[in-house]
Amino acid sequence: MINSKTDALLRLTTPEVQDIFFEWFSILSERYSSLDNQKVNGRAWRAELKRAEAPYGVMLCEGYNALTRRVAEKMTLSEVDKMALSLFVSVAVHIKRDNADRSFAAQLGEKRNGSTSCVSSLRFERMLKARQPDDFCRLLIQAVRIRDKEGCNIIWLADSLFIWMKEWADREANLPESSNPFERSNVRWVNEYLSTSR
Repeated sequence: MINSKTDALLRLTTPEVQDIFFEWFSILSERYSSLDNQKVNGRAWRAELKRAEAPYGVMLCEGYNALTRRVAEKMTLSEVDKMALSLFVSVAVHIKRDNADRSFAAQLGEKRNGSTSCVSSLRFERMLKARQPDDFCRLLIQAVRIRDKEGCNIIWLADSLFIWMKEWADREANLPESSNPFERSNVRWVNEYLSTSR
């Protein structure tokens, strides 16, 4: 049976993996923190990651590698998954706070001042049409900057980026799309965006 619930997580479904993302994200705001019994300056991580060329340059940064190591302990990561993590890290360092009240795409469609969506339909459409990871990353960074202090759902964003990168890799290899439309990133994002933008 097909699950048509487009705000449901597909990849990061276990609480242990979600906790890793929450912990990593919270460390970014701390000057004095610890991870795996080592002292960590999360603000320095954030600054280094913001300066790195997104999304490829972040793979050389300590903050990215710490997250990748922790996630790899709980789930098998392919090279495409590691690229999804680099996209996530590149975008997450620009998110002011985690906001799990609804899916990330629904948050982009939320009304501001009662009339206009947080992210315009034109900007959202550009995001959906992005075909290369660096273009998609740039557009996502713009979107989270627009959200500003309202924050974003980091787990839904990370989960979606795993799906998006797999689809990108499949397109590059000329493989067919998922037979379940509700597992395709564009269908999920559009459905969620429209749930709050109309």
